Amino acid sequence: MPDAGAVGLATHVGRVLRRIWDPIDLGGWGPEDEYDSYVPGLVALTCDHVVFEEVLIAHLGRIEVEQMCMSLTPAKRTRAARALLGLRHAHMQGFGRLVEQWSSLDGLRCLWVIETRDGLYAYEEGILQHEDDENGRYSWWADAGLGRSGLFDTVEAAEREAHAVTGWLREG
Repeated sequence: MPDAGAVGLATHVGRVLRRIWDPIDLGGWGPEDEYDSYVPGLVALTCDHVVFEEVLIAHLGRIEVEQMCMSLTPAKRTRAARALLGLRHAHMQGFGRLVEQWSSLDGLRCLWVIETRDGLYAYEEGILQHEDDENGRYSWWADAGLGRSGLFDTVEAAEREAHAVTGWLREG
């Protein structure tokens, strides 16, 4: 039986596929489980510390071409890959249960709403950073410089404040 963290991560990976990647443009229509067959492979890649943006983009591209017989522009793939990296960051931080993740249109900013172990809610924003070294290119989420939020009694209160103080969320 999978652990609760893996089940939660799978749910969030499914949301990224449905809300961001969505190569057949379902939007709010169509079956909720349309992309579920791709979730296990993407959960495994998302959890792999040595898998970075380019690998995730290539994997999504292979699914589009080899399994869906489509050839799409890379913008949605790139944003989806960055959102998957955001999920990995949230999952690895261990700062609580991930409730929601939002990413900017370019995928370079993420905001995570989490439930703490005390049953309270908070949010954190990160900026995707890229660096090249002798082993190749890698990416990580850096603190956006705003620190973590305060603690809130409800997820709605945390989300309300996150939207009020985070410019790119207000604009999107």
